[in-house]
Amino acid sequence: MRLHKRIVTILLLGSMLLSLICCGKSAEYLNADCFDKFMEAIAELDYAKAFEQLSRKSTTVPPLEITDGIAQVGGGASAPQPWSTPAPTAKPDEFISRSAFIEKYQNIFGALGVKSVRYEKTGEEPVNSEKRTVRYHAVYETELYGNIENDYVMTLTVEDLTWKVDWTPALIFPDMTWGSTVRINTVSARRGDILASGELLAETVMLDAVTAKLDEIPDKAAFASALAEIISADPIEIIDALDKAKSNTVLIKTMNELELTPDMHEAIDKLDGAQLIENYGMDRVYPKGSLLAHTVGYVGYVSEDELEGLNEGRTEADGLYTVHSIVGRSGIERAFETTLRGKDGLSVTVRDPAGEYVSTVYRKPVENGADVHLTIDLDLQERAEKVMDLVLWGDNTSGAVVVMQPKTGEVKALLSYPAYDLNKLAISADKDYYDVISKQKNTPLQNRTTLGLYPPGSAFKVFTASAAMEMGYVGPDYIFEGEIVDDYWTPKEYGTWVWPPIKRTKIKRREEPLNMTNAFLHSDNIYFANLALMMGEEKFFDYLRRVGMEQKFPFELSVARSTLKIRYDDPTYWNLRSIAETGYGQGQVTVSPIQLASMYCAFRNNGDMPEPHVAKALYETDGIKYAPVKEFESKTWIEDAIEPETIEALLPMMKNIMDRNMNGTGKRLRARGCTVAGKTGTAEIGSDKSREISWFVGFRVDVPEEDELLVLVVLEIPTDEEYKYIKFDIARELISMDGGADGTPIPTETDAPETTEDVND
Repeated sequence: MRLHKRIVTILLLGSMLLSLICCGKSAEYLNADCFDKFMEAIAELDYAKAFEQLSRKSTTVPPLEITDGIAQVGGGASAPQPWSTPAPTAKPDEFISRSAFIEKYQNIFGALGVKSVRYEKTGEEPVNSEKRTVRYHAVYETELYGNIENDYVMTLTVEDLTWKVDWTPALIFPDMTWGSTVRINTVSARRGDILASGELLAETVMLDAVTAKLDEIPDKAAFASALAEIISADPIEIIDALDKAKSNTVLIKTMNELELTPDMHEAIDKLDGAQLIENYGMDRVYPKGSLLAHTVGYVGYVSEDELEGLNEGRTEADGLYTVHSIVGRSGIERAFETTLRGKDGLSVTVRDPAGEYVSTVYRKPVENGADVHLTIDLDLQERAEKVMDLVLWGDNTSGAVVVMQPKTGEVKALLSYPAYDLNKLAISADKDYYDVISKQKNTPLQNRTTLGLYPPGSAFKVFTASAAMEMGYVGPDYIFEGEIVDDYWTPKEYGTWVWPPIKRTKIKRREEPLNMTNAFLHSDNIYFANLALMMGEEKFFDYLRRVGMEQKFPFELSVARSTLKIRYDDPTYWNLRSIAETGYGQGQVTVSPIQLASMYCAFRNNGDMPEPHVAKALYETDGIKYAPVKEFESKTWIEDAIEPETIEALLPMMKNIMDRNMNGTGKRLRARGCTVAGKTGTAEIGSDKSREISWFVGFRVDVPEEDELLVLVVLEIPTDEEYKYIKFDIARELISMDGGADGTPIPTETDAPETTEDVND
């Protein structure tokens, strides 16, 4: 029996020794294998596979041990004893289930946009025969935040002769513990400002929320009445909001920091049940109201069909647009949307179980929107708006003004009349205002400077003359010798003419002969119709396209494309009469004010047409510095559009038109302190010809370059006599060099030479 026991004991000892030897070999062999299996699964984002490598300690609720009648955590029992009652462990969250493990990784890696994981083992050391630590460096490659890198320490434990991972949240991020969370905090970018001449035209201000706490209101009616008086609201609407409340705190109204006075703050604080929540959100305000309304533009909410285009090129880290986002709806607000919007900042932080900050895993600084500084001269802009308001009245008048530096293309004033109050279209404003102005007869919302297409009338004749001279059809001394009867001419030299004769301006004291100088002076339709017919459609139109007609026009704001022929699909509609009408700016030719102004700049810019620009520079704040990050340089739209010889020939003629001592169509300008060259024009509109488009385009000559200025005025007005010359009143106040103007039109000089300006001028 003793021998048998000894044999059994020896066999058991041998088996144990063999097991220990095997265990050691297995531990040594499987050590790296366990680590790599876990990390490879994480790298493949296969969290279920990674969970298979976790130890029981990481995944199982510790059993209870009963000692001396006291329940304790841990112990040798593989399961609770039948007489024990389950109770919480000492640290109930220091384990994780398979589903919780997978969900945790999916939530954190999904929020970060982890697309792959790279790792490299940097060290390994034993703790004892059944425990080892592995040091490694891991890189999370994310779509949103670039590479997030950290050093980690993993503990491996032997279980059933196999190495397993003692998992803790620190294997996600080193500073995480049981119960920690990862929080992504977004810092919204502040929308940039819009400025001109150093003054704010659009700015972002903080919104405060006026709220009510239901459990602190003793009397709803009295409360509503008192609060309504403080914040200028309707007490009935306040009571309605209180009655429909779904929580104790009710939002009554949001007000920007400029609207809330100290007295209002104090009154709200004193009113039982009322509370003011500061920094509730942001609002866009326009300190100058309607000044430069169409150029500055306004903001509004994004529509769903715009989201894809707005988010192109942006990431979630930049801050994606949603249907709750505020975007530019028109003007500079829209044209520079991305620049003004900026990019949101964010931080990925680890928080302890109580929600307190522990560490920052990733930080992306907020990039506030850049400020857009405009080329606008505010003094000039204010003068333009003042004089337009002074000389125009009623809902049957409208117009536009463009003022440019002709050699640089800098826009100094840009006015579409009538305008609207930008603040009344702001997000927090009364939305009924939009409905009112959108139904107004003279359409205040339309930006006439860029989107208005008008027949240029006689203002187009300079380009007809340029075309004829540059193609060699005539010289500046060409004299028209066709038969004119009572100011009517029937073309017979260019084919069968079946239309009414062409009528020219009726002049009391006409200069003879009918050469180009006198044709410009009196704006003679016959002379320029003849030039157009002489060139023919193909050559004439090829030239006009070369100087920009029908071409895409470069400008920060959207510009309507000019036209030469609208009815291309109907050959019978286009005929000799159409060609002749194009010669004096009628027919189907239309152009926007901003484009015609740029085309005229060629006469002061050595033949080059500049690319107009209203943005001067982008500014950003860097610490205590406020400096430009981009300055917009002047560019040429069309080089050598007008030949120098043509300019030399036409410039004296254009000066004659504006000379108060000559019998020209522009003599009523009477600019102060400078000589002006340019052209006027008028085109009848409407079937009853009771309305007209009235043009003035002129520029200073013989002045230093810093004083160069081009002014364009276009008006849509009744043909009544009282409106006939107001374009000169407007232009005079903008182009004169007398140290400023008060906006008061100068009385007409009674001794000025008389002329009768035809409606087709």
